Amino acid sequence: MRYGPHILLSLLVTMVPTSLLGAQGWQGFGIKHLGFVFDVPPGFVLTQRSDQGAAFEGKNKAFLAVWGAQLGKASFRTEIEHRMAVNEHDGWRLTYKRVTPQWASYSGLKDGQILYVRAVKVCGGRAALFTATYSRDEKLPYDPIVVRMVRSLKADGC
Repeated sequence: MRYGPHILLSLLVTMVPTSLLGAQGWQGFGIKHLGFVFDVPPGFVLTQRSDQGAAFEGKNKAFLAVWGAQLGKASFRTEIEHRMAVNEHDGWRLTYKRVTPQWASYSGLKDGQILYVRAVKVCGGRAALFTATYSRDEKLPYDPIVVRMVRSLKADGC
């Protein structure tokens, strides 16, 4: 039993570098004039960038887009409900919908793909959004990635 603490310590030492390496692959992204920040997961490569946002591709045809939008006269809820209707019109079967005054999330299925959308209200009548699409077969590995992306999308500089 006197080796127990040493074994436990050596296990902790080998586990820490692995978790730190995973954390290092995330890239910060934001657009100051639109007032938001976001963390891009490891393995996603920038494919397009504009004044409003960016698109990234991941392995196995995963796709991620993040952008800011001016809401104009539409309310946050109206904008999200419109986006959901457009996605449904495009053939996505929405399986989860949650809209609050400050944030919204929804997801759906189509042709073996998962769509996940997150939006947050930011200052100045704007919203920040991300959409992620990935294979339904990769749901389990993507679950913690989506959770981290959801937590990372937030207002900044308001």
